[in-house]
This record gives sequence, C-alpha cells and structure tokens, in this order.
Amino acid sequence: MELGERAAMERSATSQAASFLRRAPALDWLRPSTTSPLGEEAGIFRSRVSQPETVNGPLVGTACLEVGAVPLHQQIVAFSQRAQAAGVNRVRVLPLFLLAGVHVMEDIPAEVELARHELPDLNLEICPHLGSHPGLIGLLRHKLSTTATEALIVLSHGSRRPGGNAPIYTLAQGLGGTAAFWAVAPSLDTQVIHYMQSGVQRVAILPYFLFAGSTTDAITHHTEELAERFPRMGFHLLPPLGPSPELANLVIDLALDRIPTKPQQALVPMQRVAFRHAVHPSSLVS
Repeated sequence: MELGERAAMERSATSQAASFLRRAPALDWLRPSTTSPLGEEAGIFRSRVSQPETVNGPLVGTACLEVGAVPLHQQIVAFSQRAQAAGVNRVRVLPLFLLAGVHVMEDIPAEVELARHELPDLNLEICPHLGSHPGLIGLLRHKLSTTATEALIVLSHGSRRPGGNAPIYTLAQGLGGTAAFWAVAPSLDTQVIHYMQSGVQRVAILPYFLFAGSTTDAITHHTEELAERFPRMGFHLLPPLGPSPELANLVIDLALDRIPTKPQQALVPMQRVAFRHAVHPSSLVS
C-alpha cells in the first residue's frame, strides 16, 4: 500500500472509531465507580483534551502511527500531559489493527516506549489489538447470515511477520471458508481459481478490513476484473466491518480489560453463507 493511502486509511479508521466510541450507549457504564477495575485513575488515549478538568469518565480519542503532523510518541506525550493536568495518571493505548503484524508488535511498542521516557510519572499501557477480541467472529457471522452461496473467501491485507496470518486461517476455517491475502500469498486470484476448478459457481468475498478506503476500492475493482475473466462464476463482494456500536463495544472491552474470562465455545463452521452487498454499481459483481 502506498504510504499516503495507508495514512489516509489510518486517519479515517481512527476518527470513525472515536466517533462511535463517543456515541456508543455502552459509554454510560464507563463512568468510574468504586467497583471499576480502573477507578478514577482510568483513561483511554485521546489526542486532544479541550481543557484540564476533573475526569468524570474515560477520555477517548485518536492518534495516527504514520504520516501524522508529529510522530506517534509525541502525540501520546501531548495528550498525556493534558490528561495528567485533568487528574489522570493512567493512559491506555489500543492498537486499532486486525492483525498482529509489524505495526502492532514492533512499531507501536517502540513509540510508546519513547513516550514513557518523557512521562516518568504516568502509567502508560498498551492494550491488546482489536483483532484479538474473540467477539469479532460474531460480527462477521452476522454479515454472513442472510444469503446462501457456495463458497466464502476471507480476504485480509496480510502480514509478512512470521505467524502473523495464522489468525486469518483460523477465522476463515471457523466461518466455513478459505483465506486469501492482498499483500502476500495466497492471493485472491489463487483462491478464486481453486474454487473454479472445484466446480464452484458462486463465491462470496469478505474483505477483512476495518473501514472502507483505497484498498477496499482496489479490491472492488479487482473483483470486477475477476468477474470479466471468469464470466461463468458469480461474485458477492461484502463490505468491510465498518463503524458500528457493536464494534465500538469490542474496543471498550479491550480498553477496560473486560474480555470474557470463561472459555470460548468452539468455532462452528458456517457452510455456504454470505451477505449480498453491492459496494459499487456493477453488472458483474453483486
């Protein structure tokens, strides 16, 4: 992905997520209380605070890893200093990424460590990344619950970090489909050809991305090209996850350490289901 495109997607993703977090009904129960695990010291990373005042609930905001006005660690420091003036001494940074790739495992921790050196009196923590939440599969199952199809391809950007793509294979298997990647092998073309050779005539493609952007636009155009190359196959192109109260609640769970502790039920494959969605008008792709 071009650097400018990645930056635009990050800005869009973080701004949309923050908007839904601020409007999510679940924020009503985020106000600190004596039973809250974070109490009155709680704070979620926010890039801007209007003015120092007593904190009545977690602060929610955004920051960009790449191509921001200033580096990420400086954004963290600037926010944290304002948050400390408002009485906060604990800030948590939540990586809004679906895969534990280089950004999550290396880049963000390095930036946070730089910020810690300038914030010796602040408890600065990194939350698990969004893609680690077990509830994500429920959101995807909801997208795949209304229309039948013969096969499903879960299409992720892909990571070159060893083992970084393993969760996508597990996710695709749990949804009764197969995995493909935009940046690494196996590609979307490879999996489409595999299904075609197996006699499949209708395939659903689920882009495993948080929000629409330049990459999902490119996926749409590429799917239309596949439809021209393989006119005997039909394609359902689904939307990315997109901003929603349900997605915001997953972010809240991670930020406040509210992931269910009981064992998760085994994934039950959902065979031959997909959600019909027209991303862009096209006579070739539905």
